Amino acid sequence: MTTPTVPRTDGRSARRAGTREAIMDAATELFAARGVTSTSIDDIAAAAGIAKGSIYYNFESKAGLVEAIMARNSRLLGDALAEATRGRSGTALRDEVVRVLLRLVQQHASAARVMVTELFRTERSWRESIEQWRGLALSPLIADLRAHGADPVVAGVQAASIVGATLMAGLEWLVFHPERSYEQVASAVLGTLDH
Repeated sequence: MTTPTVPRTDGRSARRAGTREAIMDAATELFAARGVTSTSIDDIAAAAGIAKGSIYYNFESKAGLVEAIMARNSRLLGDALAEATRGRSGTALRDEVVRVLLRLVQQHASAARVMVTELFRTERSWRESIEQWRGLALSPLIADLRAHGADPVVAGVQAASIVGATLMAGLEWLVFHPERSYEQVASAVLGTLDH
């Protein structure tokens, strides 16, 4: 009988993953501050403290880097929403979606700015990735509204309204009123939705 082999983590793979994360982190900060179009690969390499070739080695292109950032943000959102909304419906589900979005905006402010900025740019090659992120944000709300008898069009518009209001309030909070607490902002958004 053979013993199953345990995959070894090799140092090169770990370094590459660390390099990829450092590149994505630096790019996210620059994209949030300057915009995707106004940020060059040279800028990203300098901010990450790596050679420009490392970006091409890890992502092939600037578009590939943006796609990777979008995918990372989608995984983060999807995991957080799945955990927070499991077993919930109605107002409890809606409240958890709002809270998750606000917490992610707070904890990943630059990523939130990039995602919101790119959400309405339809000509980008990473449009599909943005739509995936949008779908993750809206789908628990749409499914719940539909389960409670809402028309598909109405459910989609209501879900978009909730997510849009939450993201706008979150960005407003971080940019103009960072002194406010998470609870103050979450309570204000939820209070608005209850009226």
